[in-house]
Amino acid sequence: MTTAATFKAPLDALLAGRALAWRVGAVLMGSWLLAASSWAEVAMYPVPMTLQTYALLVIAGLSGLRLALEIVFIWLAQAAMGLPVLAGGASGLEALVGPTGGYLLGFLVAAGLVGWFSARTGRGWLPLTASFLAAHAVILLLGFAWLASGLGAKAAFAGGVAPFLPGAFLKTLLAVATVKLVGDRILTR
Repeated sequence: MTTAATFKAPLDALLAGRALAWRVGAVLMGSWLLAASSWAEVAMYPVPMTLQTYALLVIAGLSGLRLALEIVFIWLAQAAMGLPVLAGGASGLEALVGPTGGYLLGFLVAAGLVGWFSARTGRGWLPLTASFLAAHAVILLLGFAWLASGLGAKAAFAGGVAPFLPGAFLKTLLAVATVKLVGDRILTR
């Protein structure tokens, strides 16, 4: 049994001792996975529903704190540079500070939270589920706060939180199962 003091996130363990090019490749692949997940969307106003939080949770759950933050930061930097990596192929600084700006900030915070937590608690069902639900709460809270500043609290909750609650629960369960399955396969290589 792995203790919190000795646990290493699966991707961190896989990359340990490898050349820097492997880590750069992992960061780029993770950022592109986030981009691809953003293109699977259901158009809604003011915020579309995507698979981004599922991908984010899987990436952070497998990566650990530092690698998860690197992946999300590079993904956001790609968006800022004009690459179409956000929902609907959006990009640019306008997209980063538009209606989804709070959610995007929440992604960075959530990646750090899940990466930090999973590196200390391991990959058990309960700790993963708790950290993934907390990550969704952070994303929705920051997204709500951002939207509320422009739309008001009632409209922000109705359009930016309530529709996402069932999906957040489902994506949490799917992400936990994915991290358990993939993480165990990586660590037994």
